[in-house]
Amino acid sequence: MSAPERVLVALDGSDQSRAGLEYAAETYTDATIVCFHAIDPFDRDPEEATAEPLTEEWLEQERERVEALFDRALERVDLPADRVERETNVGQPAESIVAYTEEEPIDHVVVGSVGRGGANRLRLGSVAEVVVRRSPIPVTVVR
Repeated sequence: MSAPERVLVALDGSDQSRAGLEYAAETYTDATIVCFHAIDPFDRDPEEATAEPLTEEWLEQERERVEALFDRALERVDLPADRVERETNVGQPAESIVAYTEEEPIDHVVVGSVGRGGANRLRLGSVAEVVVRRSPIPVTVVR
């Protein structure tokens, strides 16, 4: 089995997802690291929201928030810019991760064992568990 060329790292701002990025950067030293975040319109705090969900204004605000999340996570690792890609999708996180790996040339997935939580975690179970069960490629869960 050859070393992965493209590794997707699911980032949600949690300590575990940042640990996953650190793990991927240290373990897959020649791979491109694809920082991935799914914007879930159903997992939002209405008190923090400044725009109605699913509007262009809301999506732009969410994309800006995700870029800042990526910037903060990448500050903690030593990765050359040419080894990093940033991808954002709108949808339920686990389903978005699995769909992305089915559509794009990804060789491995790294997810944190516990993410930010929220209402979806109670209803659907952990994102890591769903990704492990449904992913067509190897998944590493980092604590």
